[in-house]
Amino acid sequence: MTSLCNRLSSVFLAGLVMVLGVYSHAAAQALPVCSWPFESTGQGITNVATPDTNATYWIMPFDTKSWAAMVIKGQYPKARFFNFDTYTATGAAVDSVVDKDLAPDPGSTNPFATTADSKPQSYTVMISGNATGSANSVRVGASRLAFVVYRVYAPNLGLDRTGGVGLPTVSLVAQSGEVRTLRPCPFASAETGLTNLILLLRANRFLEAANFLQQIFLNTDQTNMVFCNPSQPGPGPVAFAPATLGANFFPNPQTTYLETPGICFQQGKVLVVRGKALVFPNSYLTGSVLQPAFDTQIQARYWSMCNNDRVIPYPVVACLADFETVLDENQFYTYVISGDQAPPSWLPPGVNWLPWGETDIPKNLIFRIILPVSSALEGADYTPKAAFCDTAVVMRQGWQSCFAPGGVM
Repeated sequence: MTSLCNRLSSVFLAGLVMVLGVYSHAAAQALPVCSWPFESTGQGITNVATPDTNATYWIMPFDTKSWAAMVIKGQYPKARFFNFDTYTATGAAVDSVVDKDLAPDPGSTNPFATTADSKPQSYTVMISGNATGSANSVRVGASRLAFVVYRVYAPNLGLDRTGGVGLPTVSLVAQSGEVRTLRPCPFASAETGLTNLILLLRANRFLEAANFLQQIFLNTDQTNMVFCNPSQPGPGPVAFAPATLGANFFPNPQTTYLETPGICFQQGKVLVVRGKALVFPNSYLTGSVLQPAFDTQIQARYWSMCNNDRVIPYPVVACLADFETVLDENQFYTYVISGDQAPPSWLPPGVNWLPWGETDIPKNLIFRIILPVSSALEGADYTPKAAFCDTAVVMRQGWQSCFAPGGVM
């Protein structure tokens, strides 16, 4: 962890001269200078704040005093979910528009709202300080600097992170009514994009926003690092409850999070998780977001199980999305989380595996559900249940023998 933070700090300092050279004139320009300057994939430098590995965020600053509005034009991605959100300079949610509510352009259709298949499938979003009452209008807060985030989950099989349609185009409307269309930002790497964005914010005196991003993505403070004590007694049942992490870092308003507390690795044991799968769309392979993968009624747009480090900057170890998770004949899932480097040869058939990661750092599991129907989590079976179990017991008797001894039924 320390070596990663040192590397990120080096990247930030090394990029300073280059970025200031390229954007030496940027201080005189209102932000954004170009479109979508920073892409967060949950990998490398962007593996912070418990991300989902099947999600991508594109982040852009917006100077609400210099510009009256931002106009975003794009194609509906071939993906499970997308939305546009606005946030304060320190990552608190302000407003949101979700894919299914986004009205299509004239002559287009919204594939997240209807099964009609027509071309084109385009939309237009207006971001400004004046709410119009339209579903395609997204408000910004009272502060001068706002962040605009475009989020895409689980592109269809074989497509890139944009869902095969590229990034939306962005135009700015000046107070005079003049329209300026932005060019895409020139930097491809996350490290350079983040450095560029932070420096531009500082050059334009948006210090609160710059400090916020630098604290999250380039946090090198290891003084509060927590390590597990290998001799400490292990817990019995491990409960899932509403999440507490990430509430002030670009939260997704359409998502419900259930998480475990911080838990430590126990030598000779594995963590077994069991629950009933929410019915999700069949979009990843062949269908649309309106077609259930099984049964007859969709209960959630997307769900996943992720294992995360419970220490700053809260990186993800690994995730399994709904379409990656094997279910049994009763539509229940079972996960085994172990300290192995790869799925162990003794893993029972039909059981899903997640790696524990570094065994001296506490972990927590996050069960993420996007757009659940109101009754989706009412049944007790839908809340995951977990317990530690002797590895030898799982090998001899299967995961079923773990729950009753662990106090979980």
